[in-house]
Amino acid sequence: MKKILLTLAASAMLILVSGTSLFAQQKIGHIDTQAILQLMPERDSAAKVYEKFNAEILKNLESMNVVYANLVETYTKQRDSLSSFIRSAKEAEIGDMQGKITNFREVAQQELDKKQNDLMAPIVAKLKAAIKAVAEAGKFTYVIDTQSGAGILLYFPEDESLNLLAPVKAKLGIK
Repeated sequence: MKKILLTLAASAMLILVSGTSLFAQQKIGHIDTQAILQLMPERDSAAKVYEKFNAEILKNLESMNVVYANLVETYTKQRDSLSSFIRSAKEAEIGDMQGKITNFREVAQQELDKKQNDLMAPIVAKLKAAIKAVAEAGKFTYVIDTQSGAGILLYFPEDESLNLLAPVKAKLGIK
């Protein structure tokens, strides 16, 4: 009986010791990825490319709107003197132009989103690699993104978490 109790006590002690190591102190860091993205020089270059692309799209849209406005103006001036057949044809032409403009806007928005994603993907990948390198070097278990408006993190004790903004900026070569 004593032997069984001794074995149980030893087993309990072993479980307790191994359990304690499972719940060892974990090192947690945090960073505002949006704040650091704003500081990355590559972002400014990407923003310029994006703005140029956006300006080109707006120029085409403006040109289409001018054509549409001219069609409507011409139709409005001539409407009373046109035969019903010609009037219907002009109205269909105006409707087609409206459809083209609507379609162009939708496709343009998709293209703008794609362009932004294509431009930002390598920048975000570079930031993630820097965060990973800093986290691994500092032996962090978790790194939490505290960007404002993310809605992911409701609370974290800042005094118990290390802000990794400075070391990640250093890793990226940002002053």
